[in-house]
Amino acid sequence: LSLFKQDEEAEAKAEEEKRRLEEEEKKKQEEEKQKMLAENVTSDNMMVNTSEDKGKAVASEHDPLVLLLQEQLATQKA
Repeated sequence: LSLFKQDEEAEAKAEEEKRRLEEEEKKKQEEEKQKMLAENVTSDNMMVNTSEDKGKAVASEHDPLVLLLQEQLATQKA
């Protein structure tokens, strides 16, 4: 009976560790998306600023994915 209980505890610990690792990976991926988003926005701003410096304003439409990620970031910060 105690071996069965030990086995259950070990299995529960393994599942908990797996969940923790999956959450860490998900968080890491989300942070990388946000970092890429920030880099894209900075890049877009630099292009617009450069064009305005030359007297030519450039209107750029954001990718729907970028808009979605911005919305998710705003929701997370709120």
